[in-house]
Amino acid sequence: MKRRICRRKKTESGSALIAALCLIFIAGMLTAAVLILSQISTYDVNAHTELQRSSYINEGMGNRIQWLLAAEQNLFPNRMLGVLDYAEYDHDRYMADGVIHEMDYHGTTVQFTITDARSGWDFSERNYRNTLQRVGSPIDTETEILDLLEVLATRIADYYDSDDEIGIDGMEVEDYEAENMSPLPRNSNIHLLREEFFYIRDFTVLFPPDKFGRLSTVRLMRAPGGSPDFFTASPLHLKIYCNLEDEQIEEVIAAREVWFRERTMLSDQLDPLLYNSLFYLSWIESGTYTVTIGPQEKAERPSRRLVFSFDRFDVTGASDNNVKFIEWMQF
Repeated sequence: MKRRICRRKKTESGSALIAALCLIFIAGMLTAAVLILSQISTYDVNAHTELQRSSYINEGMGNRIQWLLAAEQNLFPNRMLGVLDYAEYDHDRYMADGVIHEMDYHGTTVQFTITDARSGWDFSERNYRNTLQRVGSPIDTETEILDLLEVLATRIADYYDSDDEIGIDGMEVEDYEAENMSPLPRNSNIHLLREEFFYIRDFTVLFPPDKFGRLSTVRLMRAPGGSPDFFTASPLHLKIYCNLEDEQIEEVIAAREVWFRERTMLSDQLDPLLYNSLFYLSWIESGTYTVTIGPQEKAERPSRRLVFSFDRFDVTGASDNNVKFIEWMQF
């Protein structure tokens, strides 16, 4: 009888030990899970904090750059681009020439560029047909592209005009409703956002967004007219406006990149005839700037990029103390 009781006690003790070990194991797993979740939460919070910090830095930098441009114009009224020898100055100069600048902003090194807002293809209601004709003007343009340009001309016309008459291969109210895009089309001129061209079917086939998803090949709706700026010109701009061959275009783009990074003038890099042919594009500031503020190329922390375009003001400040932005995008 005593032996049975002892065996029963040993059995109960063994069962209790197993249960205790299971509880300890489960507690350990729960503790590990909590620690992992805590680490993930810490990383998420840290990333969010760094992105918020970057946003504030970008906005502060944007304000400083606007005043630097105002001071620059006051001291140096000659605004011919691409001919400035930066080495002659013991301080930085600020022109709309795409040169990469670096600035220490309260302990954070930030890169930025300044370009002219008179860039990209002009698709305003007044000029979109001329733009499409110009894009199709090279003699080696493929038939498929020419056909698509005609279709886009019709669809943009339908998007702008106020009537419901649909052109050949065009799109009107019923077509947009069928694609769940009501209440499009606009039926008036686009006053603000060039991103509306995303709504026009097949537009991005010929005019795709850049690597950041922006339609930077399209001129801002309120930007100045005229020939596109050289420092933001695409290979197609160089081909059409300057009548360059593919090899010449590659040479010009490579030289322009050296200018951006090393500030070596293009006149010192290119053959004089090739260099002179580039002046069919604009080399003079229009007074409306696009500033791109971003992290260094090898930034060690999460960062945002800010792109904004604005009408310049002088050292007395903006009219009515209101800066007129025609674009403001942080991403």
